[in-house]
Amino acid sequence: MPRTLTALRSPAPFSTAKSMIWLLQSLTLVSCLGPGNTVSQTSSTPLIVNGVLGESVTLTLKFPVEEKIMSITWLHDGKSAVFIEPNEALNRVTDPKRKNRLNVTESYSLQLSNLTMADSGHYKAQITTLTSLLFTSYDLRIFRRLRNLQVVPHTKWSNNRTCEILLTCSVENPNDNILFRWQVSGKTLQSEANLTISWDPKSFNEETYTCIAENPVSNSSFSVSVQSLCKSVTNEKNEHLDTMWIVVAVSSICIVVVIIVLLFVWRKKIGFFQFSTQQTQCPGNGNPKTCEKQ
Repeated sequence: MPRTLTALRSPAPFSTAKSMIWLLQSLTLVSCLGPGNTVSQTSSTPLIVNGVLGESVTLTLKFPVEEKIMSITWLHDGKSAVFIEPNEALNRVTDPKRKNRLNVTESYSLQLSNLTMADSGHYKAQITTLTSLLFTSYDLRIFRRLRNLQVVPHTKWSNNRTCEILLTCSVENPNDNILFRWQVSGKTLQSEANLTISWDPKSFNEETYTCIAENPVSNSSFSVSVQSLCKSVTNEKNEHLDTMWIVVAVSSICIVVVIIVLLFVWRKKIGFFQFSTQQTQCPGNGNPKTCEKQ
């Protein structure tokens, strides 16, 4: 409710310099409004406005059309950002760091472009009319759009022949006020990034689980098939077994070949040894028949 500004009471005594500053501010306010005028705030609770990093946002200004507006000052965290005099058609950006990113619409709303995280904070529109001083407050929050939503599965077979699955949902910017939830058949299971489930292949049910990530400015989803995940584990297991059997078969063949080669070499050496012995016992022409006759 508007309240009438009747008097300004000085606080408890303190330093002379602070007293002078307080007195100047009081005199300025009184001179602007004059006796019998009012100071009010259009809303006791600041309006929450969400902006997207790198994009634009508009702080919409509403004011009493029946009153003549003398000036409008946009403040960011207590510091002047834009000063407007409608009668003089004057719009002056008083924040030099954001001179090229601040704009005023035809309705004197404040538009911010190419938003950065530093643009977040408390904004206030101070409207001065012939009879009152009005304030409208805003809380601007900056968020990133969600990107690169991923679901990482960890799957294994349990001893009772059920497929145990741990699903982990993640995004590129995990600290940007993100809420996760898991759904199956349109029903929400839980509001967490991790989901543990088990699947019985005897049931023959092919269920699809969907991870939904959202923040105040965007949302994203990713779905996975439980049956496909468990089949991939089975295939990997079979491939492992096939590879193991191939290794065993190749190793066995190699061992057999080595044994055959060793036997062949051993028999060859034995035959050569017997032939050498006969030559030693029957010198000369080395004919075994001649050796036997002797």
